[in-house]
Amino acid sequence: MATATATGTAPVEEVRKRPYVVVFVILAVVTFIELNVYSLGLPRLETITILVVLAAIKASLVVAYYMHLRYEPRWIALIPLGGLALVAVLVAALTSTSAHP
Repeated sequence: MATATATGTAPVEEVRKRPYVVVFVILAVVTFIELNVYSLGLPRLETITILVVLAAIKASLVVAYYMHLRYEPRWIALIPLGGLALVAVLVAALTSTSAHP
């Protein structure tokens, strides 16, 4: 988008900075945390919960920034929620069947 300066001389391009490097560093830090969760010595359920939460954080960052959904209209960003709902149903079904020996 070009805008004129206050003196009215020449249009100036607005530069939109997108934080790809910052997001990459956050992803690297979260990955490092994921790799070291087992060394904390937590019980199995807490370890799995932490890993799932960290994976969800990483997935949301990748989808939002590297797949550019953050800059799309809201209705396009809601499309993946249908697939996410299906995954939640499948995980719940698998969890309930594996909980009973």
